[in-house]
Amino acid sequence: MAKPKNATRFEKYGLWWPLSISPLQLEMDMIRQGGRWIKKTGGYAGEGLFHHWLQAILLLWPDMKPHRWFQLMLKSYLENMYIGVMGCAGAGKSDSFGRIMLLDWYLYPSRTTVLISSTTIKALELRVFGMIKTCHREAKKRFPWLPGNLIEGKQMILLDERSQAAEGRDFRNGIVGIPCKRGESFIGLGEYVGIHNKRVTMLADELSLMPRGFLDSVSNLSKCPYFKMAGLGNPNETTNAHGFLCEPAAHLGGWEGGIDQMPKTKTWETRFPNGICIQLPGSDSPNTDVPPGDAPPYPFLITREQMENDGKIWGTNDWHYTMMVEGKMPRGQGSRRVITRQMCEKFGAMMDPNWLNTGRTKIAALDAAYRGVGGDRCVFIVLEFGDETPAIPEGGEIVANILNQAAPMRDTHQILALIDVLIVPIVAGQESDLPEDQIVKFVMEQCLRRNIEPQNFFFDSGMRTSLVSAFGRLWSPNVNSIDCGGAPSDRKVSFDIDVLCKDYYSKRITEFWYSVRLIIESGQFRGMTKDVMNEGCAREFKRVAGNKIEVETKEEMKAKTGYSPDLFDALAIGCEGARDRGFVIKRLGSDRRKRDDNGWKRDLQKRADNLWRASNLNYSA
Repeated sequence: MAKPKNATRFEKYGLWWPLSISPLQLEMDMIRQGGRWIKKTGGYAGEGLFHHWLQAILLLWPDMKPHRWFQLMLKSYLENMYIGVMGCAGAGKSDSFGRIMLLDWYLYPSRTTVLISSTTIKALELRVFGMIKTCHREAKKRFPWLPGNLIEGKQMILLDERSQAAEGRDFRNGIVGIPCKRGESFIGLGEYVGIHNKRVTMLADELSLMPRGFLDSVSNLSKCPYFKMAGLGNPNETTNAHGFLCEPAAHLGGWEGGIDQMPKTKTWETRFPNGICIQLPGSDSPNTDVPPGDAPPYPFLITREQMENDGKIWGTNDWHYTMMVEGKMPRGQGSRRVITRQMCEKFGAMMDPNWLNTGRTKIAALDAAYRGVGGDRCVFIVLEFGDETPAIPEGGEIVANILNQAAPMRDTHQILALIDVLIVPIVAGQESDLPEDQIVKFVMEQCLRRNIEPQNFFFDSGMRTSLVSAFGRLWSPNVNSIDCGGAPSDRKVSFDIDVLCKDYYSKRITEFWYSVRLIIESGQFRGMTKDVMNEGCAREFKRVAGNKIEVETKEEMKAKTGYSPDLFDALAIGCEGARDRGFVIKRLGSDRRKRDDNGWKRDLQKRADNLWRASNLNYSA
């Protein structure tokens, strides 16, 4: 409205403001008051939080174009506590949330901690934190009164200017960039998880390259009075931190429920409280809102031409295209996975063992890595197999007595349980103690402590002749070396597949992985941990020459997920060792065992029939 001559105030949003207030201060004040409310004199003040946030952002960065994807991300941030973003490359995810988080801190700088995480320091500087620094500089040029002192080289923007020279600076009221990897090792949030402030917000970039354990550390931060988290990534796995954050709520069926991922921008409720997932597929980019041939209105977002070029390079059915162009979780993961979480839950693999007696066999296994190649871990694993106490089905005392009488005629229910998983510590650069010797000493100590004989220890030798020699020299020649990269065995694949393993699988490690699957499907596995299961669920298989099945290589999996399946490889080696020492998979047992099993069932049926007849009344004419 027009301002009267010599006026000291003006009206906007149903309120009177002093002429001295800047437009940005006005919008920020409206945000702090809640965006919209009923005035004491009647009527409404304000246009709502979304309106005022958007106006403040446009004042801070007037060159920005608020496309519909940005507006959706802003709206989702304002209305939810946990925000997962599944987007294609070039969706503006980091840029959008970087600006949102920066404004959030400007609003409440004296009581807000903003944590910005990525994989490495280099990734922080090249991506999200580098972008935040640029936006902060631009905003400070326009509005010098804004808070924030940038500390170059430390990935920090702090409120207190005096803290710049201090050694033990307090970064609670500031924006802090956190690299979550050191080399190839995941270190997570580390020292930052104990931060307590009135307001804590977090932006997790490249979350699809983080293990699920990353979110376990976030749970500590969520106990602050005010907490929000946004996790960004190009979707690749349902089992990593990004897949877990974006997983559809239980009533939607989770990932196994087959959430609609048609190429259209959408959101869905997640398993997290007040959580939402945003899907930004390239085929629905704001650049496709204009007719083909027109100049893209948002050059920084993915374009039709870029998508067409990627389709020519990778093919539209390739995981690169699915992840980087369509920004959707690969469909049918279960059909291309050796195991799935649903499988493990269905067959009780994560249950604790209920041993029948102490007559059990202990097995130890090792997936060796000792020269830091690819950042692989050296994993030591312990298993046990023996008889499990049979579960008595419902049916009353008579049925229980029949089962007890029939039990000697039944097959023993044999199970294999995961007991322990350890990462072998290796100190590099020790001239007096080679990595191979360090591994052997650690394994030998663990096995002696657990009464595991050398002949019950199995490890992948591969091309590591020095490790084989070290075991024979320092411990015993009776240890068992296995070449996981060798040819599959002459065993039959399963009851269902009457083919030899060597004609069905391309490599021995693939046979080992499928043996674990058979054990699980037979209801014979117990003690599966989440970390081991998640690695198993992440590895895909494919068809290769001769129509044989082959699990993807470690290099392929690391390129896609950021980590190697060392834990599950060790488990697969251990399961092979258990089979070598007498463990029998039901689905691979002999025909005699199968006939005996049917025999006790027929005997049980006969006894039940006799009891039924004995309880009937006899009638005579």
